[in-house]
Amino acid sequence: MWSSVWTRRINYLTLIVFVGFGLLFYHHYALMIMMAVIIVAPVISYIVTKKSINRFHITVSSDKMTIGKNVPVEVYFNVDNKSLVPVENLTLKVKFFNYFYDNDENYEVIVGAVPRQKRQVKMSVTGIYCGRMQVVLEQAVIYDFFCMFKFVTEIAGVVDIDIMPTKSRRFENVALSSLGVSEDEQIQTKKGDDVSQISEIRNYIPGDKLQNIHWKLSAKNEELQVKEFSLPYSEDVVIVVEMYADRENPQIFDELVEILYAFSRDLLMQGRKFNMVWKASEYELKSMEIYHDDDLNAAIRELFFVKLQEKNGETYDLYTSLYQEIKGTVLYISNANAAVKNGEKLDIGSERVMLTWLW
Repeated sequence: MWSSVWTRRINYLTLIVFVGFGLLFYHHYALMIMMAVIIVAPVISYIVTKKSINRFHITVSSDKMTIGKNVPVEVYFNVDNKSLVPVENLTLKVKFFNYFYDNDENYEVIVGAVPRQKRQVKMSVTGIYCGRMQVVLEQAVIYDFFCMFKFVTEIAGVVDIDIMPTKSRRFENVALSSLGVSEDEQIQTKKGDDVSQISEIRNYIPGDKLQNIHWKLSAKNEELQVKEFSLPYSEDVVIVVEMYADRENPQIFDELVEILYAFSRDLLMQGRKFNMVWKASEYELKSMEIYHDDDLNAAIRELFFVKLQEKNGETYDLYTSLYQEIKGTVLYISNANAAVKNGEKLDIGSERVMLTWLW
């Protein structure tokens, strides 16, 4: 369009030259009036258009804020021309990108702005990776009536569209009962205060709690018998997410997000609550408790706003430095190149993403 502007300017100057030569040979009023109109009209067009720019209201919107991968979504560009100036080719500078990756795509959207009317143009966009896709309306380029002058106005309209993971499957090879959580047989041999599990019955020892006496059995044996309870059954699960991505291979981190989501849903289907942890700043971890699907979706959306790390393993290093003594079941999800000092790699059926039980 900018080359077209220069073409029109050249044509305009050519017209002035021809009319000027005509005036040199033919001193006619009609030519004089034509010359005056040719000179004055673009000036008037420039002034009117410049003063009308602030009366253009331009926005961007979408009917869906959450979609799945490879699902098209309509993005709408709305132009409300409240001025009296018609703009044939109002050009919108638009940029699409995934917040996680350097994959900017730039487009130009052409809209005809009719005076005192609203116009809407839609564009269908698709995200191929999980994350927060941003549609940024950066600028509007407005041309005057003769398309000889160009006016650029900054807009900075933004629409965020969350591209959510959708895969769901069972992880039958990951038995959490063996990952820092005792089996029933093991529980029976450990002493504790979990009244739901009796480890053994023994003779009364002075100092035992009266509420632990098994009165029926004591009456039968004619000797005080005491119930010995097991340790409480711990199901505390923490998933530590390594927020590192190789920007040249975004499909690896995308697979990590998919596996994280699928594994988390598998935990919820088992009736387990857990905490999801990731690096929020240089010395701070962010933790969210996940009790049901709404919590999981909220946590995934929080991840979409996290700045990816510069080095692989930063989350692991921070977590192990803050929690030198691992308690409960701590699972670390990362790409396959992350270095883990103390842990056991679990079978999740992926060559590029690994899930490690930390100890």
